[in-house]
Amino acid sequence: MQKLLIVLSTLLFLSSTHTLADHHSASFEARQDRSEMNVTSVEFRDGSTVITAEGQMGEYGKVYVTYELHIDASGTSGLVTGQGRGFIDEETVLSGVFSGIWSREGSIVKMRNFVNISDGSKNLDLISFDGRENTITVDAYIVE
Repeated sequence: MQKLLIVLSTLLFLSSTHTLADHHSASFEARQDRSEMNVTSVEFRDGSTVITAEGQMGEYGKVYVTYELHIDASGTSGLVTGQGRGFIDEETVLSGVFSGIWSREGSIVKMRNFVNISDGSKNLDLISFDGRENTITVDAYIVE
């Protein structure tokens, strides 16, 4: 699992530069409009912080999500893993698992996650957690 997270982190870093070694540009189409979620809890553990949130997320309906931020030696960045559930209607619930990287600047935590969703779609989520406002914004981009 650790090796997978390292590989995904490297891929995220490369995709965030928008220019790869062969000078081709990478761009992603938005899956939906920006979504805002409300943070429902923050739990501090040895070596990690767990953030839970809920909100309306466009095509995913009512979403509940848990982010576990694994803290590296700097204390201001590391790996992130988690899961989410989207309740679209009475019959349809999607689940997603993700991993990526996070970093903190002041009271803002930024996450960049690759998400694998149960309907077969894959997203790159750019997430911003504002610890002072108790909100998370999610920009979801189509990978597949």
